[in-house]
Amino acid sequence: MKIDNLTPAIGSEIHGINLADADQVNSCADDLRAVLAERQVIFFRDQELTPEAQVRFAKIFGRVEAVSSTFPAHPENPYVELLVSQGTRTGTDIWHADLTWQESPPAGACLYAVDVPETGGDTMWASMTSAFESLAPNMQMYLRDLRAVHNWEAPALTDNLRKRDATGGLYKAAREKYAPLEQPVVLDHPVTGKPVAFVNSLYTTHIRDVTNDESRALISFLSGLAKVPEWQVRFRWRKGSVAVWDNLATQHYAVNDYHPEPRRMHRVAIR
Repeated sequence: MKIDNLTPAIGSEIHGINLADADQVNSCADDLRAVLAERQVIFFRDQELTPEAQVRFAKIFGRVEAVSSTFPAHPENPYVELLVSQGTRTGTDIWHADLTWQESPPAGACLYAVDVPETGGDTMWASMTSAFESLAPNMQMYLRDLRAVHNWEAPALTDNLRKRDATGGLYKAAREKYAPLEQPVVLDHPVTGKPVAFVNSLYTTHIRDVTNDESRALISFLSGLAKVPEWQVRFRWRKGSVAVWDNLATQHYAVNDYHPEPRRMHRVAIR
C-alpha cells in the first residue's frame, strides 16, 4: 500500500489496494483508519464496487445506517445514497459538512464515482482542525463556550424533496422528524481529540446567546475559514474513484461546473 500526501494539511491518495477484495481490505483496515484520522480525506483510483462491496468497505471505518438525508436510496441497497445531477441546483456547491442538523451527524462518508463528466465536477475538502488552529488563542477560548443552531431546510434540499414528492409528504415528514437542534461551535473530535470549527454556511442558522449581528458575523467568519486555500485539497474524479472523508473534521464543496453532463455518485454515511 503506497500513500501520497496531496497537500501538507489534508488529503492522501492511496495506491495498491483493491477495495472489492474483502480480505485485502481487512488486512489493511487499521492502517486505513489511521491514515484517515491523520489526513482527514483519502482517495483511491480505478475501483469497481457494487453497492454491497462499497458498504462492506465503508464498515471498516464505522457503523453504517440506512439513508436518512434528502437524497434517494439505491433501489438495491438501503445503505447507499444516490447523488445524481447534471450540474443544476445540487445544493452541495457550498461549503458544508453532511447532516450536521442531526443529533449525531455522520462521522464520515464513502463516495464512489459511477459516472462522471469528462471535465469538471471536482470536489474540494477543507480541514476545519487546521482552520481552528489558525485562530488566536483568545478567539479559540471565546468560541469554546458557544453553541449554534443547525437546520436542514436549506432551499436546494427542500426543493429536492418537493421534486421527489409533489404532494409535500416527504417534506412534511422531514420537518416533523428533524427539528432544529444545537451543536457546539467548537467540536472536540471523538477520535483525535483535536478541536474543530463546527460551523458551516449551509446548515448553521444562528449562534446562541449573542446578538443577531454578532451571530451573523461569527457564522460568516467561521464558515469562511473553509475557503482558505492552505486548508484545502481538490480532487478530480474519474470513473471508479473513491473518496472517504472525516465528516466531523472537514467541510466539502462539490464544484458545479459540468452542466449538462451527467454525474452519478454512490455515497455511504459512516456513523
